[in-house]
This record gives sequence, structure tokens and C-alpha cells, in this order.
Amino acid sequence: MQTQVEQLYNPLLLYVKNRINNKEDAEDITQEVFYKLSKSSNGEVDNLKSWVYTIAKNTITDYYRKNKVHMVDVENRPIFEELEEESAAKELSNCITTYVGMLSDEYRSIMTLSELEHVPQKEIAERLNMNYVTVRSKIQRGRKKLKDMFSECCTIIQGGKGSILEYISKEDWDEGNCSSCN
Repeated sequence: MQTQVEQLYNPLLLYVKNRINNKEDAEDITQEVFYKLSKSSNGEVDNLKSWVYTIAKNTITDYYRKNKVHMVDVENRPIFEELEEESAAKELSNCITTYVGMLSDEYRSIMTLSELEHVPQKEIAERLNMNYVTVRSKIQRGRKKLKDMFSECCTIIQGGKGSILEYISKEDWDEGNCSSCN
């Protein structure tokens, strides 16, 4: 059984890390899974791997319940939401219209609908007579292009779930703001 545990540790740790945003918590949970495994009556278990992943799934669920962490689907959310007036994200959101306007024609209309007008992706596909999967892909690539544009003017410091905590303008930009947005 010791060799099976050794073979399971790294894949299990990766499994947990993909579900927990904090590396240290993921390592703790992985250790807790093996502790629970050692305390369980696993002598009657036919498939150790399945049993370990079941324990892991339940331990992750307990982690989220204990910490009252709520999962939010962010795949279809716009880059910037309504935020408090003085937040860094609100300040940077002033630049998004300028940057969307700077995108190539291929991305400009899709990103305008998605990020500025908050039109759902399926509706964008219908409006532009495009395949939904193509629209999703172009939005993801467009978001990457926008992120790259923001990275050129400032360093963005993000929180655990990708929220913008602060930004630091790069030296060659005017008075702490992206000059192209002013």
C-alpha cells in the first residue's frame, strides 16, 4: 500500500491545487486526505485510487463549507464589473473603451459587445452570424490582447480570485495613468 500512496500523492496534490486557489491550503488538504485514509478502514476497499479521490472531493467540500467560500462562474463575466468608485479596477476600467477601440477589426466588435455592452456570448454569435465556439475563442483571445495592452502601461496586482487590488504605472507613462486613456 505504501507504493500506491507514493504513486497517488503528486496526482492528488495536482487535483487539489486545481480546486483550491491557495498552494499551502492545497498541500494541507492533501495531507489531510492521507491522514483520513490512514484512519479509515480501507482494508475492504477494492480501488484505492477511487477511494482516495472520494475522500479528497469530500475534504475539499468541507474546506469550502468551513471557510464559507462561494464559487462564482467567471467564464462569461465581463472583465470589469461595477466596482466601488475609488478602486483600482474602476480607475483602470476607464481605459477599456480606448483599448477595445485599438483592437483589430476582427476583435473590436466582439469585444465591444462582450465587455462594454455586456451582451451574452450566445447572443453575440447570433448577432454576428458566427459559430458560438468561435465567438468564445475570439473573446478569450481578445481578453488576452486587452490584458497585454494593460500590461504595457502598468503592473497590475491581483487578489486570489483575479480581482484587481492595485496597479502601478510604468515609468514611461504619464503621471500614474495610461496616457492613451486620457
